[in-house]
Amino acid sequence: MYKEAALITFYAETPVHMGAGQSVSYVDLPIQRERHTAFPIFWSSGIKGVIRDTCYRIWKDKDKVNLIFGPEEDSDFASCISITDAKILLYPVRSVRGVCAWITCPFVLKRFKEELESAGINEVNKNFEVIDNLHLKDGEAVIPKESISVLGINDKQVAFEEFVFSMKNTSENISEVVKFIKNLLPDTSLTTDIEKHFAIVSDDTFRDFVNYAVEVRTRVRIDQKTGTVKEGALFTEELIPSESVFYSLLFISDPYFGIDDEFYSCLLEVKEKTQGKLNWEEAKNKIEKKEWLEKVKNKEFYLKKAWEGNYFNSAEVLNNLHEILNGTILQLGGDETTGKGFMRVKISL
Repeated sequence: MYKEAALITFYAETPVHMGAGQSVSYVDLPIQRERHTAFPIFWSSGIKGVIRDTCYRIWKDKDKVNLIFGPEEDSDFASCISITDAKILLYPVRSVRGVCAWITCPFVLKRFKEELESAGINEVNKNFEVIDNLHLKDGEAVIPKESISVLGINDKQVAFEEFVFSMKNTSENISEVVKFIKNLLPDTSLTTDIEKHFAIVSDDTFRDFVNYAVEVRTRVRIDQKTGTVKEGALFTEELIPSESVFYSLLFISDPYFGIDDEFYSCLLEVKEKTQGKLNWEEAKNKIEKKEWLEKVKNKEFYLKKAWEGNYFNSAEVLNNLHEILNGTILQLGGDETTGKGFMRVKISL
């Protein structure tokens, strides 16, 4: 059972390619997409692998990484964390005025609200009430009042990519939605002004933009012997544009040591009452049933490391991950040598 939950947001510092493999379309290497919406998505397995590798390089402790993320080989315990697929929240498009705009749609915002509620972030309710009754037609856009002077080509219209949209309204409640989202995003010089570059379009319009307003690059492979293009080595690659914003949920349970639940609960009680100030030997002396200690001798190495390393329960594991990941940049999707896939991360507790 998961005891802690947090929101992770990803801000693309560079174009990102999380590949879905081969394709039968004109794009040889497409990005990952949801089957039912065709929206871009980052599969959780790739995200978790990158986070695991990042933690290992910083902690330099294989046992700690295995206990939190699960062992790479077969074992009698699994990971104590679960990361959901990262879904699109805001998508950057060209704007006739203001250079670019971050767009979203009612479908995305409603789903975002539901997932935040499942993570226990209940303050979303008062901010997102306006979205429940928001009905947009194609060709309509809702923008906050702060965006009118920046994005508007006049006081009634905005233009994204090659299309002109009429402004439906500039409700104060929309501004509150933008402020709420802004507080969840990684801090960059661009996200500080997000309320000036924000728009909500219809679900169908959003689907079309995330399908067709993507980067497609043509690449070649070079023959290392001749220094020229290899024959038949021309290929195209689809990329999520920089400044895109995705989100994922992180759920954490207590680490599983394979010990008696009652004994583990007793240890947690000792840790809570003493505010974690006791070392492992002192904690063991607080246990009344000494026969328990005989049963966990083969686990004591891991118990001691987790106890004294402050990753003994779900709250401590979350704090460890928050310390490592919050504000850092992860490299998702390979392509390290071409400078793509850099995502700035924020964890909201």
